Amino acid sequence: MNAMGSGKWRKSLTSGFLHVFLLVYALICLYPVYFSLISSFKKNDDIFASPFALPTSFNWQNYVTALELGNIFRYFWNTLLLAGGTVVLSALVGAFAAYALARFRFRFQGVTLIYFVSGLMIPIQAVIVPLAYIFGQVKWNDNYLVLILLFTAFMIPMTVFILTGFAKSIPDELEEAAVIDGCGHWRTFWHVIFPLMIPAIATASTFNFINTWNNLIFPLIFIKKKELSTISVGLLSFFGERTSDYGAVTAATVITLLPPILIYVLLQEKVEKGLTAGAVKG
Repeated sequence: MNAMGSGKWRKSLTSGFLHVFLLVYALICLYPVYFSLISSFKKNDDIFASPFALPTSFNWQNYVTALELGNIFRYFWNTLLLAGGTVVLSALVGAFAAYALARFRFRFQGVTLIYFVSGLMIPIQAVIVPLAYIFGQVKWNDNYLVLILLFTAFMIPMTVFILTGFAKSIPDELEEAAVIDGCGHWRTFWHVIFPLMIPAIATASTFNFINTWNNLIFPLIFIKKKELSTISVGLLSFFGERTSDYGAVTAATVITLLPPILIYVLLQEKVEKGLTAGAVKG
């Protein structure tokens, strides 16, 4: 009894420490969002006088400045176009690749999967110089289609990794039943496998959207026209042009944070299901 009681006490203590750690970690992660939100409604003097206090009055002019003078609204739609195109294309390519790798048996199948996943080990910074040289030689700067393809290439490894694990957990009987009913591989994929992969696709798409939305390096190097810039580049230039207007800067930051947060909140359930469903076969 003493041993059992001691074990339960240790387990309860460990669980308590874990909850406290997660709570502290969550507060640390939420603090920048809180600071940006309250500062976006303050004037410069209020931000420096009471940086942690709630605003005494809501100064909506900061958002007007960010949208009009900072041109954040245009950068917002530019980024949404790039992120949306990347999400759709990477989801389609990743789903096709995952279906083949998970449901078919062919030579070098394991090697092919490792080839896809090995892309996770290649940092973006390692290919910036050769890509910049190639883009300059073939005049591919300021081209959204090429940039979407470039983003997709870097999103494919993680997408294939997530979708392949999920596709392997789909019961073989469903695919066999579709074949018996006369479905070929194409119809089986679209009518049986693809709908079942939606949670995993939502998971990968959420990560892909956030990574594309927050990416600064590619747009900064491969987009030269200011009117085609993304929100990360626009926010960077906004800091340089209006360094004294911290209220407008934080308002632009809040606008930048809204889409990733909204996407994750809306797809939270599917993200969690997609991350855990492929862990167990059957």
